[in-house]
This record gives sequence, C-alpha cells and structure tokens, in this order.
Amino acid sequence: MSRKNRMIFIFAFIIFLCSGTLVLYAFNQADLQKINSTNKCPKCDLSNANLSKIDMYGADLLGANLAGANLSESAFEDADLRGANLTGANIKGTSFSGAKLSDTIWTDGRKCKSGSIGKCK
Repeated sequence: MSRKNRMIFIFAFIIFLCSGTLVLYAFNQADLQKINSTNKCPKCDLSNANLSKIDMYGADLLGANLAGANLSESAFEDADLRGANLTGANIKGTSFSGAKLSDTIWTDGRKCKSGSIGKCK
C-alpha cells in the first residue's frame, strides 16, 4: 500500500470512528411541553433535557427517562420518580425532599432500594 493510500485509509477510518460519536440523543419535545404544562409525564423521554432551576414540586415522572438531563438547582420535592432513569444526570444543588425514589436508577447507575424517599438508598 502506498503512503498516499495509507493516509487516505487512516483519514477515512478516523472519520468513520468519529461519526458514531456525533449522534446526539435528545429528549422528546412533546414530553417536555407536557411536563411543563401539566406537571405529569410518566414514562416520558426527557433524556439530555435542560431542566435546571425549575420547580417540579409533586411532578409525576414515574418511569421517566432523565438520563443525562441537567437537573441542577431544581426542586423535585414530593415528586414521583419511581423507576425513573437518572443515569448521568446533573443533580448539583437539586432537592429531592419527599420524592419517591423506589427503583430509580440513580446518577451513578445504582438502583435505589424500594421505599427510598428523598434520598437514594
């Protein structure tokens, strides 16, 4: 293989590898509108959504996908997050006081124990 062909091959291979990382997984816009208007969105897809600095008091997010979402400085007090996926979510400064967290997948990937309220146990 000539040097020129080898360089073309390497360049094409690098482009191929990078193309898979450029795919972004985004939330469902309709689900975002639903939670904002009704405070209820069980089993909705809010992955990678920006939900920072908002009040989600009493929100119904049973089984919702919040993976990678920005939840920083938000209030999820008394919210129902049972079975929700928070893997990789930013929860810095977020309050979960009184939130139902049974079977929730926490930010670090561990599953909260049944009966967890306000804190993942």
